[in-house]
Amino acid sequence: MTFKSSALPPLARNALWPALLAVAAVGGSWALACVTPFAAFAAILAETERRGTALATMALIWLANQAVGVLLLGYPLDIHSAGWGLAIGAAALLATIAASAVTRLELRRGLRLVFAFATAFAVYEAALMLVAAATGELAEFTPVIVAQLVLLEAAWLAALVVLHDGLALVGWRPVDRRLAA
Repeated sequence: MTFKSSALPPLARNALWPALLAVAAVGGSWALACVTPFAAFAAILAETERRGTALATMALIWLANQAVGVLLLGYPLDIHSAGWGLAIGAAALLATIAASAVTRLELRRGLRLVFAFATAFAVYEAALMLVAAATGELAEFTPVIVAQLVLLEAAWLAALVVLHDGLALVGWRPVDRRLAA
C-alpha cells in the first residue's frame, strides 16, 4: 500500500516530518530519562529541512524534552535546572547550525550525514562542556560517558534515517524541501 502524500495539503505534508521528530524526542526523552540525542536530530534536520525549519523543529524538540523532564520525570524547576535547560537548548541550536553548514557540502548523502553528525556532536558537547567548566560540573564529561553518548546518538541517527527513508518508500513527499526523499 502506498501512502499518497500528494492528497494531503502542503502544510500537512511539510509538518509531518518535524511532528514525527518531536514525537520521537518525547518518547526518547521519557524512555532515556531526558537523554535526548540532540546531535542526531540536528544532523537529520540539517539534511532534510531548510535551516529555518530545522532550527524551529529543534526548538520544539528541546521544549518537548524540557516538558518531559519537568512534568513526567520530576526534574526540579530551580535556577540550576533552568540554567542547564537553557544551555542545552542553545547547544542544540548551535549544533543544528553547524550541521546545516556541513550539509551544504557537495558530498554523497551518507558521507554528508556522517560529517554533519560528527560536527553537531562536537559542537553540542563542546558548548555543554564550556557551561560545565564554568559551573564546576565537568566531571560528567568523562571519555566513557562521552563514548556512550556518541554510540547512543549514532544509533538514533540511524533510526531516524530509516524512518525518513521508510516514509519516502511508502510515498510521502514533502513540498519544497531540500531533499524530497
